[in-house]
Amino acid sequence: MTPADHKPSSIQLMQIELLFKGLSFSTAGSLVVALAIVLIIGPRTDQQLAWEWFGFLSLVSIYRWLSHYFYSGLILGSRVSHKWGRLFNSGAYMAAITWGASMWLLYPVHYPEYQVLMILALAGVAGGALAVLSYDSKIIIYYQAILLACIESRLLWENQPFSIELAVLSLFYFGFLMKGGHEIGRNYEELIKLRYDTEKHNLALLSTTEEIARIGYWQWDMLSPFIKLSINLARMCKTDQSQVTMKTCLDKVHPDDRRRVKMAIESAIETGQDTTVEYRIRAEQGDDWVIMNQIIKRIETTEGEHALLGTVQDISIIKSAEKKIFDMAYFDELTGLANRSHFHQHLDEQIKQAKRQDKSLAILYIDLDGFKEINDTLGHDRGDEYLKVISSQLKNLLRDVDFIARLGGDEFCIILSEINRGIDASMVADRCLALSQQTIELDTQQIHPKMSIGIATYPEDGDQANTLLKAADTAMYSVKQSSKHTYAFYNPQMTSDSIARLQLEADLQKALENDEFELWYQPKIHLGTGRMSGAEALIRWQHPQRGMVPPDQFISTAERMGLINKIGEWVLITACKQQQKWKQQNIHLSIAINIASGHFSSQGFTEKVEQEFKRFELAPGDLEIEITESQTRNPEEHINICRQLQAKGIQIAIDDFGTGYSSLSVLKQLEIDTLKVDREFIRELPHEPAAALMVSTIVNMSLALGYNVVAEGVETREQAEFLRDLGCPLVQGYYFSKPVTVARIEELVDTHFQIDQQDALVS
Repeated sequence: MTPADHKPSSIQLMQIELLFKGLSFSTAGSLVVALAIVLIIGPRTDQQLAWEWFGFLSLVSIYRWLSHYFYSGLILGSRVSHKWGRLFNSGAYMAAITWGASMWLLYPVHYPEYQVLMILALAGVAGGALAVLSYDSKIIIYYQAILLACIESRLLWENQPFSIELAVLSLFYFGFLMKGGHEIGRNYEELIKLRYDTEKHNLALLSTTEEIARIGYWQWDMLSPFIKLSINLARMCKTDQSQVTMKTCLDKVHPDDRRRVKMAIESAIETGQDTTVEYRIRAEQGDDWVIMNQIIKRIETTEGEHALLGTVQDISIIKSAEKKIFDMAYFDELTGLANRSHFHQHLDEQIKQAKRQDKSLAILYIDLDGFKEINDTLGHDRGDEYLKVISSQLKNLLRDVDFIARLGGDEFCIILSEINRGIDASMVADRCLALSQQTIELDTQQIHPKMSIGIATYPEDGDQANTLLKAADTAMYSVKQSSKHTYAFYNPQMTSDSIARLQLEADLQKALENDEFELWYQPKIHLGTGRMSGAEALIRWQHPQRGMVPPDQFISTAERMGLINKIGEWVLITACKQQQKWKQQNIHLSIAINIASGHFSSQGFTEKVEQEFKRFELAPGDLEIEITESQTRNPEEHINICRQLQAKGIQIAIDDFGTGYSSLSVLKQLEIDTLKVDREFIRELPHEPAAALMVSTIVNMSLALGYNVVAEGVETREQAEFLRDLGCPLVQGYYFSKPVTVARIEELVDTHFQIDQQDALVS
C-alpha cells in the first residue's frame, strides 16, 4: 500500500471506530422505541404481525451488536477498513429498511392520531440515527432517504387528505434532517481528517523524539497475548509492531538477563510498584549488545482493568560515557594501568584486608633509569611508546591478585598481597630487573630497560598507605642515588637521607633567590704555545652552613626539581658579564659554559643566548656552549639550534665525547666547532693500547674534519706529553690547573705553561 492509499484507509478506520462506539446505545434505544410501537400501535393494526416485525428488528440489532463485539475484540493492526465498513453499512441499511417496512406493515389506517404517533416514532428513530451515523455523511443521507421513501410512499398510497398533510410535513422534517445530517457528517469528516493529521504529526514528532532520545515504549493489557510497541521500540528490537508477544520480546534479551527482566515484570504486576531493570539486547548491526534501561508501571485502563506500560531507553552511550569517565578517573590514559588516585584507594583497601586477616603485603616503587635521556634524545612520542611496552611487560610478570599502577612520568608501583614477608617481594623485583635482558626497539635504537626499585612491607615499614608509599619511595631513591638497576628494602636510615635530600631541595630553591652561586673557571691550555686560550665556567654553590658545594652534589637534584634551566640562565648571564669585564681589562679568553640537554632544546633558548650575547657586546669566539654527546641524537633539532647560534658567532662544543651514543661515523654530521675527548680515555693514557688508539683516532679524525679538539682530565706529565706528540691542540686538567676563582684566572692569564720533568708547572 502506498502512502497515498494509506491515509484514506486510516481515516476510514477512525470513522468506523467512531460509528461502532455509538452502536450499542443506538441498538438498545431503537429496540425500546420498537417495543413501544408494538405495544401502543400494534393493537390498532395486526398484533401478531407487529411482534413478528419486532422479532426481525431484534435479529438485525443482534447482528449489529455482534459486529460491534467482534470489531472491538480485534487488535488495531488487524482491522481492515473496507471489510468492517461493509459490515457496518449493511447493518445500518437493514435497520433502516426494517424501520421503513413498519410503515407498510403496521400503519394504523383507521386511527389518524396513531398515524401521527407512528410518524413521530420514525422521526425519533431518524433523529437518533443522526446522532450515531453523523460521522459518515453518505450513510446518514441513505439512512434518512430509506425512511423518508417508505413514509412518503405509504402516505401517498393512502391518498387521504390527512395523509397528504403528514407527507408534506414529513418531507420538510426529513429534508431538514438530511440537510443537517449531511452538514454534520461533513464537519465530522473534516474533524476526523484534522484529527488524523494531528495524530500523524504528533506520532511523527513523538517518533523523532524517541529516536533522538533512543527511547521507546510498550503496552500490554495482560488479557491479549499481544503487546503494542512504539515505532522506535520496534525498530530498536528489529521486529514488527503487530503480532508481538511477550515471548518474542524476551527472546531478544540477552540469555543472562532474561530471568531478571521476567522478575521485574512479575513484581510490577503483583505489587503495583514501579520497577526498573537494565538488560541487553542485540544491536542492529554486528554482534554487539545494546544496554537498555526499562521502567515498568502498572496502570488502570478506562475500563477499570490493569495493564502494563513500559518505557525503554537505550543507555549504551550513557554507559560508555560513564565507563570513560570512570577510566579517566581511575586509569592512566597512556598505559591503561591504574592511576595514582586508583592506586591510593586500592592500597587503603588492601591494608585494611591485610589487617583483618593478619597477613603481609609489599609495595614495589619502580623508577625507570635513563628515561629522561630517551625523551630528550628520541622525543616524547618514542618515550610514550617505551612506557607502553614497559607497562605491558611489568603487568605480565604479576599474579592476578597483584595490582600495578602508573603514578606519573616514569614511576610505577606494584602492590603484592598475601606475601611471605619480603621473600616474594624480592623475587618479583628480580623478575622486573631481568627485563633488562630483553631489547626494546625505538626507531633505530635498541634499549635494554633498567630500573631502580624500592620495597616497603606491611606492617614492618608502616600501617598506613602514605607511610608505606613514602618508605618505598625513599628506598627507591637510595637505589637511584647509588648503583641504579637494583632494588633495596626500606630501612630507617633512608628516612634520614630523604630528609637530607628534602633539605637540599629547599636550600637549592633559596640559593637562586639569595644569589649563593659562583662561577669558577678551569683553564684550557694550548700545548703548542703553553698559553691559556680559554676557560670553562664551572658552577659552585657557596652554602651558608655547608660551605662550598661542588656541582656533582646538586646538579641532579636541580634537574629533578626543574630548576636546571634557571640555573643555566644564571650561568649564561654571569659568564657573559664576566667576559665583558675581561675584555675591558684587555683579557682575551674564550669562555665555555655547560648547558643541560633539556635547557638546550627548550623553547626560546637560542633567543635568550642571542639576547645576552648582544646585551654584553660580545664578539664571535667570546662564548662557547658545551653540550653533552646525548643531545646530538636528535640530528634535525641539534642542527637547527647549532646553526642559529653559530650564525651569531657563538661556538658549539661536544663534551665527554666517546662515552655516549655517538660514534666516529657521525662526526661529519655534527654542527659543532670543538670536540672534547672524555677523561675516561685520557685516564688510561699512554700505557693502555686500546685507549691510545681510540684517542689517536678521535683526535686525528676530528682535526681532519676541521674541528678543534680539547682533551679533558689531563692529570700526569705522561698524558700531557702523549697528547702533545699526538698533535692535540688543547688540554684541560689538574696537571695544569684545577678550577679557580676569577681573581686566580686573571693572575694565570700571562702564565707560560710548560711540561717539565718534575711534573710541575713552571713559567
